[in-house]
Amino acid sequence: MQIRILHIIDSLGNGGLENGVVNLVRHMDSRRFEHCICTVRELGANLDAVRASGAGITHIGKEGKRFQTPALLRVIRELRPDIVHTRNWGSIEGVLAARLGRCGATIHSEHGLESAAGSLPQRRIWFRRLAFELADRVLCVSHRLKDYYSRTTGFRARRIAVIHNGVDCGRFFPDPAARARIRRELNIGDNEFCVGCVGNLLPVKDHDTLLRALAILGGESKGWRVVIAGEGPTRPNLEVAAQAIGRLGVQTSFLGTWKRVPELLNAFDVYVLPSLNEGISNSLLEAMATGLPVLATDVGGTPEVVDDGRSGLLFPAGGSEKLANRLMDLRISTCLREQLGREARRHAQEHFSIQAMVRRYEDLYEGLAGRALPVPALVGG
Repeated sequence: MQIRILHIIDSLGNGGLENGVVNLVRHMDSRRFEHCICTVRELGANLDAVRASGAGITHIGKEGKRFQTPALLRVIRELRPDIVHTRNWGSIEGVLAARLGRCGATIHSEHGLESAAGSLPQRRIWFRRLAFELADRVLCVSHRLKDYYSRTTGFRARRIAVIHNGVDCGRFFPDPAARARIRRELNIGDNEFCVGCVGNLLPVKDHDTLLRALAILGGESKGWRVVIAGEGPTRPNLEVAAQAIGRLGVQTSFLGTWKRVPELLNAFDVYVLPSLNEGISNSLLEAMATGLPVLATDVGGTPEVVDDGRSGLLFPAGGSEKLANRLMDLRISTCLREQLGREARRHAQEHFSIQAMVRRYEDLYEGLAGRALPVPALVGG
């Protein structure tokens, strides 16, 4: 008999959390698990991918509604899931709804911080603590995130398990043919140095730091290309900033939502993640699995993914000068790029495989559905 899981998330956008849920649904054993995804705010770019996976989809719509608990309760009573799994603040009311609906078990996951500063309104701290207490399991995607939410809410760290995100290394891998094809499509010359980013254009992602780093390099950055894939509220300001550095010979392309991410990553020479905060970035793992040298900020769960100097290079959040120096080092040294790229892929394969992530979730779900609740340490990374 299949275990029915209801995943409640804010939207089906193209962010790391949403992509992670889609990957999980795609790779879990369909003979043992049945999935339904409920979105609170909107559907989004991952709708087709979810449909292709065979998961059910329901949408309650958040616009103009302050509280979603009654609507989520109706969904839970209709679907009668064995497990309700909520993620982040946008779906946290699902924990309360699951308890009111007397579903089998409830899991709440935290995948990142709500703001660049990491500070939270007191009411959110109180409600998050309540949700943590009501849930059968609380998860985080990194140890730093676990420590942060334990410290912020007062919820004991030993009651929070860690399951790292995983990457499909069979989908993301070095592909010279894709590199040549996409560079032709984007008109990137063989001798141009291409710096790339993929992700939502949000303040916390701090793409401004990348543009400032290129401006610091000045004339030394002539013949460089910057490719930014993704959509979000910071795009207009980023486009204005990119026009200014264009005078230095840096050509910047904003691709918007790009569906062929595995191909696109192959077109890059370097991947940059300049975020002010992160849980475990799926886009970073995908770049590493593709064999790219990665430059990422030393924040959140990123140091758990990038071994500085071996599988990538770290720089401080907002550190445009440090980023500029490291970009120049990579531009000059093909050998360094190749060395870091090889180690990045090896590290992703050995420590962040999607198979390992799926196994941990399958064990967790089966344990909860059987009410033989596993000790969090057996689930954590």
